[in-house]
Amino acid sequence: MESKLGFTKENIIASIGFAFFVVCPRMAGMMHVISKHSSTSMLYTILLGIVISIPLLMIMVYVFDKAGVWGTLGFCVMTDFISALIMKSISIRAGIETFIIAIFVIIGVKLTPYISSKIIFKEQETGQEITKSNVLEDNKEYNTEDDK
Repeated sequence: MESKLGFTKENIIASIGFAFFVVCPRMAGMMHVISKHSSTSMLYTILLGIVISIPLLMIMVYVFDKAGVWGTLGFCVMTDFISALIMKSISIRAGIETFIIAIFVIIGVKLTPYISSKIIFKEQETGQEITKSNVLEDNKEYNTEDDK
């Protein structure tokens, strides 16, 4: 079902998921650094930051389209380091804390494939793949045993 604006159910669900993902622990860390090291209003800071971030998000989408996930991660790491340099003008400590947040993001990106590979399904441990034919065979065996 498509609305007059061109939004589909899938687009709305993905957008809601993206919105909740943008509001993340990293964002809370940045809010903490800003509030601790400046006297600026968080509401005004967030509103202005949203406006400034729109073109950056558009660039991120463009980079993703042209260079894939690794190019996009490179772009995002670069923006994290730029953020640390900018935050340094509020205080050196704010810049260092922002830099540390960026480092933890990089470590997280590197560690998640390793950690997720350790969280595997039983079928993958035994080397079996879940395929439609496996499911049909299992169902056939189950039904045959029930009939006895």
